[in-house]
Amino acid sequence: MKTTAAAVAKTLRDRSGQARELALRELKLLQKDLSTLEKILTGNRKAGDFALFDVVHGAFEIFRNASVALEHESLLAGIEKETVVSQALEFLEKHGATLLTKPAGWHWISPKGEMRLLAAATEIEKAADTLRTFLPGGRRSKTKAAQTAGTPADIPADGAGGADRADGGD
Repeated sequence: MKTTAAAVAKTLRDRSGQARELALRELKLLQKDLSTLEKILTGNRKAGDFALFDVVHGAFEIFRNASVALEHESLLAGIEKETVVSQALEFLEKHGATLLTKPAGWHWISPKGEMRLLAAATEIEKAADTLRTFLPGGRRSKTKAAQTAGTPADIPADGAGGADRADGGD
């Protein structure tokens, strides 16, 4: 699935880039045609062999290519979002999370037998992130780990680091 989505995304990016370049090239040509038309209409230049249809055709080509580029960007955003959701869903299923109707939402039962609510049924990405925090080696906040390591219970009160042993120390 990842490779298919990546291939589709690459193709869309390439075609979007080509359409964008064509639209920009047509835009420059249309600017020249409009400048020429302005000179003709103000009387500074004779009409000669100027084709008014070139202005309309240029505008249409800009519309066509720009709409393709913008549509491809929209499709890319949708593909990226759906890929993230698909990966989150795959992660949830791989690690035993279940979508329940009552109580509603994504749930996971820990090895100790505790049922944990991960997130609402529609929040697949949030459920996957929450599950990662419960799994061993998952994402845990560094501040919480630093606070736990620096608690007063870990640091001896006298600073001797073990001078209160029963055998008197060495």
